[in-house]
Amino acid sequence: MIGRFLQFVNLLIVTLILTSFLTVGGLYVWLNKDLPQLPQSLEHINLSLPTEIYSADGELIKVLGERHPVGFEDISPNFFKAIIAVEDSRFYKHSGIDHRGLIRALLTNLRSKRIAQGGSTITQQLSKNLFFSFERNWIRKIKELLIAFQLEVTFSKEQILEAYGNQIYFGSGAYGVEEAAQIYFKRRARELTLLQAAMLAGLPNSPNNANPFVHYERAMKRTDYVLRRMVSEKLISNSDKDEALNSILDLANPKIESNPNLYFVNEVLVKLEKDYGKEFVHFGGLKIFTTLDTRYQQFALRGARNHLEALKGKVKKESGSEKLQVALVAIENKSGAVKALLGGRNYSHSQFNRAVSNNRLPGSSFKPFVYFTAMETLGISPATVVIDESITIEIPGSKSWEPQNFDKEFAGSIVLKKALLKSINVVSAKLMEQVGPEKVIRTARKFGIKSPLGKNLSLALGTSGIAPLEIASAYSVIANLGIYNEPYLIQQIEDFQGNRLYEHFYQGVQQFSPDTLYPLLDMMQGVVERGTGRIIRRMGFKHPAAGKTGTTNDFKDAWFNGFTKDISTSVWVGFDDNSSMITKSGKGLTGASAAAPIWVHFMQKALAGKTRVKFPVPENIKFVTVDVETGRLPGEFSLEKIQVAVKEDVDLSPLPIVDTELESETEIPLEIESIEPPSNP
Repeated sequence: MIGRFLQFVNLLIVTLILTSFLTVGGLYVWLNKDLPQLPQSLEHINLSLPTEIYSADGELIKVLGERHPVGFEDISPNFFKAIIAVEDSRFYKHSGIDHRGLIRALLTNLRSKRIAQGGSTITQQLSKNLFFSFERNWIRKIKELLIAFQLEVTFSKEQILEAYGNQIYFGSGAYGVEEAAQIYFKRRARELTLLQAAMLAGLPNSPNNANPFVHYERAMKRTDYVLRRMVSEKLISNSDKDEALNSILDLANPKIESNPNLYFVNEVLVKLEKDYGKEFVHFGGLKIFTTLDTRYQQFALRGARNHLEALKGKVKKESGSEKLQVALVAIENKSGAVKALLGGRNYSHSQFNRAVSNNRLPGSSFKPFVYFTAMETLGISPATVVIDESITIEIPGSKSWEPQNFDKEFAGSIVLKKALLKSINVVSAKLMEQVGPEKVIRTARKFGIKSPLGKNLSLALGTSGIAPLEIASAYSVIANLGIYNEPYLIQQIEDFQGNRLYEHFYQGVQQFSPDTLYPLLDMMQGVVERGTGRIIRRMGFKHPAAGKTGTTNDFKDAWFNGFTKDISTSVWVGFDDNSSMITKSGKGLTGASAAAPIWVHFMQKALAGKTRVKFPVPENIKFVTVDVETGRLPGEFSLEKIQVAVKEDVDLSPLPIVDTELESETEIPLEIESIEPPSNP
């Protein structure tokens, strides 16, 4: 009975082996035409073409995956022992596939119904570099296995290890162990100590999270794990491990890159890696053509540094690392192409990209969306009279709100256009109370603002964070008289053979009618001509322009966002820790004093030699001069007049006064702490 059982088991094993061979053979025949040909030497894998990123003006601004391969004998044995222990402990026992690891990964993937775990051997990982598509699917995995078999049959274990060591990514821009040894320890790969080799071997699995330049303690924990794995696999002794941990790591100083283009490049990589995967982007030999104008980027950097340097010594807090920071984004209105994106004053000191971060409040820069919503919803115009007065707004279930103006004064009866010119908080709060936050948020979404916006009345004063990139894009809709173009950074992508993989085609969406949006544009031109943004005229900027200042609570954020017919540019200035920008004389830095000068410097350079182009006026628009206090045609006793742009069918004699006693349609609780007056120059 036992003999028959053993015969059955032996037959079953033979059957499974034959089935496996037939399956592999069948797969090979089926996929053979699609499999790449193995090179005569694995150096051809090591020397695969790097990915290149270009600016719109033809400058090569970044190279990814550039390698400097070395021979097997020029790499420390410590490194090979460490990488085998942590990546593929059965490397010398398998023929390209670790069946144990594969079964473990297979069970995990079946449970999750996706490719969640690779179970890849070193040979399989190397085989990926024969492909120019790195999608995670089952067919690619099968191809990877077949190529791994071919590699093991064709090349020695030492050749495979050498090729692998020369192609993997170690973080900090290091591709291959030789470059990694130089960057992290300023020595050759053959000179690596056991501790250094263990640290490098721990990086490929998570090159950013275990990077010793950024996360030293995390890197040392990973190194300790690698050393323990080496002991477990009997590649070193316990005493070797202890001696290594007690030795000096001798970590080099991080390589400093001060190229301001890298803020833009990093954002490009974030988008590409999300869409295509990191491996394809870094190892695909791609040519990526972006929208960046490197001249504009230099204009942005110089303007920012010059003005921030001029402010140095005037601000109480600024010293050492606690320096004022800056962000600037410039967008081409007709297409949505991002032409400049500066995320800070010095990339080598801080890689945090403030241009795309929505952690800062826009203040009065948000008011145009409140005004436009009110004009659309309530049927009012720039000539409609509102009352700027001391008010208390009751919030059901919360403390009442008493919005205050920047100068603590009230103007009384005033037309809507003049209220925006002066950036009056009370008027914005009244408009928000009447239309409700939900309608304003819906309007902001149509302008392309995607950041979370608080559903409370204080949104009228810009109390929800928005990125400079978003504001520049939203203001470009105003410049385009209602046409929204999704902002983009990548124009075209080609593979290593010059085949076009991607090309951006822009087709604007008409979100608002021109005659509806033009009155807002005219109001924002007024901000520049005689309002809170008039500093740009005093500084000599002559092109037709419109915009809005923004200054938040206690002078923590300073903005100037403005546009011409061709370009929309957003500038933010502030401290990273949200400190107040108070000068030694006790005054605060505002959008007009901190951000607008940077905007002017940039726009002067960007538009140098170009024709001054006026904004087109829709056919259904008329210009009328009215009394600022009555909104009617000026009379004999009018003290101040202002020109407004309104639709042809707007009746100006007499004009209605906004009902300021309307009750709020919303019952959203209001956080009183966050609504100090955040506007004006």
